Amino acid sequence: MKLFLAALTIWSLPLFGMSCGSANVQNTAPAKPVSTATPAGETVTLTNDHPSASFAVSPDVLKNAPATLEVAVTKVVNPAAKAVTILVHLSPANEKDELSNARISVGNFSLYPVDRPGKFVLDAADALRTAAETRMPPDAKGWRLVFEFELQAEQSTAPLEVTIAPPNWKSDKG
Repeated sequence: MKLFLAALTIWSLPLFGMSCGSANVQNTAPAKPVSTATPAGETVTLTNDHPSASFAVSPDVLKNAPATLEVAVTKVVNPAAKAVTILVHLSPANEKDELSNARISVGNFSLYPVDRPGKFVLDAADALRTAAETRMPPDAKGWRLVFEFELQAEQSTAPLEVTIAPPNWKSDKG
């Protein structure tokens, strides 16, 4: 009899668990994120010979400081299958689009697998807030979002090419 009661108890546990849900649970859909893509449809390509490239950051992005930055890597050529890390920062640019040495780090990401494209999300709010509060040099015309390889010595000889789509700024406001 004890064996029968133990088996009945074990058998009924899943049924008991299904009936324990609250009758007052509301199904609230998460807020839909607002997304702002960079207006220019061009892509940038990082290579061994040109290890950095940038996109212009519109004044609206600095003013509204979106919470996240979505980076889409659309093409990867990495036949040596070496690790790839890309540093992301904001830097002021002058009238000739030359970048300043001043940098505000947004973050970094690594490709995995090392030879495949993907999407990466970085927390950009603090960097954008800092950029908006930073006094620009007199010859500066605006901020640029810079992508740069973090190359190791052994990677400089192996061919490497990474193509990045225009950044997509996302806000949690819905």
